[in-house]
Amino acid sequence: MAKNGQKSEYHKLKDGLAIRKVPQSKNYGIYLKFPNQKPLQFSLRTADYDEAVEKAMEEYYFNKMLLSRGEKIRQPRQKSTVHKIIDELIKVHEKNQDALKIDGKEKKHETHIRIFKRIKQFYKEDLNPSALEMPLIRAYFEENQPFSTTQLRVTKYCFNEIFDRSVEKKLITKNDVVDLKKIKPSKKPESRKDHFTYAEFSKVVVHAINECGNAHGKGQHTQRMAILYSSFLFYSGVRAGSEALGITWGDLNFSDFGDLYCTVREGKTKNYTRNNRNVILDHFAEETIHSVVALKFPKLAQKFTKKEAVLFLKNNKAGVTIFSTNFSQKPTYPKIFKKWIDELKDTKTLSKSKDLTLYSLRHSYITIALENNVPIPLIAENAGTSGSMIERHYSHITVLTPEARKALLRDKIMFENGEKMEKTQAEKRKVIDNLIDNFDA
Repeated sequence: MAKNGQKSEYHKLKDGLAIRKVPQSKNYGIYLKFPNQKPLQFSLRTADYDEAVEKAMEEYYFNKMLLSRGEKIRQPRQKSTVHKIIDELIKVHEKNQDALKIDGKEKKHETHIRIFKRIKQFYKEDLNPSALEMPLIRAYFEENQPFSTTQLRVTKYCFNEIFDRSVEKKLITKNDVVDLKKIKPSKKPESRKDHFTYAEFSKVVVHAINECGNAHGKGQHTQRMAILYSSFLFYSGVRAGSEALGITWGDLNFSDFGDLYCTVREGKTKNYTRNNRNVILDHFAEETIHSVVALKFPKLAQKFTKKEAVLFLKNNKAGVTIFSTNFSQKPTYPKIFKKWIDELKDTKTLSKSKDLTLYSLRHSYITIALENNVPIPLIAENAGTSGSMIERHYSHITVLTPEARKALLRDKIMFENGEKMEKTQAEKRKVIDNLIDNFDA
């Protein structure tokens, strides 16, 4: 948090005219007061004392001349601060957020608003936009580093919005805007993405089922839905949060081959050029959908086949989200899942060295697909990401696949195959020797 500095002393030049250092800035400001006129206060945009005195005297005689002619002097602009600018920007983002808000979805501008509030908290309340110069901005970045890639991008966006709004209000000029490219804070190292193996995820499901047995009513229903939700993430690769929670019954369909798929319309890829992504669902991912039908619409599940039930809900409850519960549009799935993981780590059923969250289920899907030699472009298309991202973050997996082994360990495989051939030849020789011995007998 920036420290509140004491106000600089005024240097009186004439009656009603003085200059002083602008708070939290290297520049001088002017104080100009004529009889029966409102005082004028603004930055002189110079850190040189002699130049500031010269500019102040020019302002004094210029405005005195205007008054002698009966003209209006330069009136002070409406005082605005960085805090006020940020408050305006928060309101704009909240308004845009409310316009896009849908029940059960994460708030679109939540990160922007949070960073705006963090910047506001860092700076002094009466800081003027003209004083928001490189040293002050650098101080913010240095105190809040390291940044993740997303945090850094959003933080720079917020500062640029503050500058744009200040220029728009003519509080500063374009020349006063700080070049944020010159600020290079440290970034958080990109760690490997922990994932669940089949065995680890099975342990989570078994534990969760046991926990459901100890719950009742609303709690039991929500935990059962949490099991199905996490299973869907594990087997489909859909992102946790708004992407998965935004899927409605109307987003389901069957391909010409009879395979169930869902269309993802919300979340990270919503504003991409191809914003409607089709995700094909393998057997177990499809089964989680049918299990949701059985849990939330038991009579429907008894009356129709699995496919008929899905199509009925698609046509009759198109706008209803699949993974909402009977009690909430915003289920506490992350909290429930974390509780399960913590309990399993406490009993040493899961390793404490792994950082396992709901988002790890998506990493599991991508990792397992790579291990099964699914082409990277297909994985990227189904998971809503890029091939380059997969290659960058999952390279430690791709080198462990059978295909990579064939390409990278040719000599070892050749020697292994040579040993197998020698063993086979020895076994054949033994059979022949036995035949000869028997024939001789």
